[in-house]
Amino acid sequence: MKLITELKKHSTNSKLALLIRHGDREQIPQGEFGNEILLNEKGRKNSLAFGEALKGFPIKRILTSPIPRCVQTAELISEGFGGGLEIIATKCLGDPGLHTADEKIAGEFFLAHGFHEILRRFMIDEPVPGVPNVKHFKNIMTEFIHESTTEKGLTIFVTHDSLIAMYHLFEWNCLHN
Repeated sequence: MKLITELKKHSTNSKLALLIRHGDREQIPQGEFGNEILLNEKGRKNSLAFGEALKGFPIKRILTSPIPRCVQTAELISEGFGGGLEIIATKCLGDPGLHTADEKIAGEFFLAHGFHEILRRFMIDEPVPGVPNVKHFKNIMTEFIHESTTEKGLTIFVTHDSLIAMYHLFEWNCLHN
């Protein structure tokens, strides 16, 4: 795994934050949130293998979205690692997440238009109902990661591809505007 090779380049005295997506799952039906969809077999195997590959790293904790597939991912990483890792479920990483300013309005917009429309609007810095603007979201997400990575070692954040995509769009916007 290339990610493991990259992590090994850092001193164990470093404070490292790793933001990852939950393991593989089945497709979420159009017009649904899909919160009840769990990991598929590939997602379970890969999460367990990732934990095994992390043996020897000083992992401090895993913070995870409370959505069950994210919690599954965190638990399987811990199991593969050998167990004993602190797992903290936080709504900052999903349900609703730091990328949601008004859960009701954002949820209605998501169900009506889908994530790709939210992402398109983020890319051109166009407002999304119920969602903070890209710069504000980037700031609060960065602050959350920084404040949660308090000890030397690796802190893992398990979340959703949508949150990760939105978080990284700030750099894209800066480069293209």
